Amino acid sequence: MRSRLWTWLLVGAAVSGCDAPEGRTRAAEMAEMAGSRTAEAARAARAWAGQLGLGELSEAAKAWLRQGAEASSSGIEAVLQKGEQVVPVALEIGRALGGAVDTSTQFEPIYQEVPGGSSELAVRRAEADAAIQGMPRVELIDGLSVGFKQLSSVDLGRTSSESAYLVMWRQHDRLIGFVFRSRRDVALADLVRDAPRLVALVRSVL
Repeated sequence: MRSRLWTWLLVGAAVSGCDAPEGRTRAAEMAEMAGSRTAEAARAARAWAGQLGLGELSEAAKAWLRQGAEASSSGIEAVLQKGEQVVPVALEIGRALGGAVDTSTQFEPIYQEVPGGSSELAVRRAEADAAIQGMPRVELIDGLSVGFKQLSSVDLGRTSSESAYLVMWRQHDRLIGFVFRSRRDVALADLVRDAPRLVALVRSVL
């Protein structure tokens, strides 16, 4: 509705300031421009949503993890690069988080099992714990060490941009968390404040 109103306002402004033939041409040009911007915004929204409904990480999130893994072989991104997403559980987590914030925010759930026998499992757990403790901010939430890391902002063109955070913890032999993506300017302090509720929602489906 808003985009239609904007289109008609542009058309009206063009018509009122011009002679009839020239005004109609200018009005048509303005209407076409407004329509193309609306279509561009819709394309950006679809790209922003990515593969969130499939239980897999979007290409943007995978790129963030690759960049982080290349920057540090012991960081949380490198640990996640070694694992494999468990799609059915990730889908359940996504459903639980779906309505947790607002329509400007999306969650990309991460759920990986830490494989290996008893000795190897201990090493992998220690590796995961060290990586989480190495994240820029770590909070104790319901007995879990939850790490937070801001990811690079992404400019999706003239119509929208986003900021993102990686939130991770280990629970027994599972690496669990999510990429929090928002078109709003979300401060880390706000996300940390909301984290106990989000963590509880994730744990409710495990």
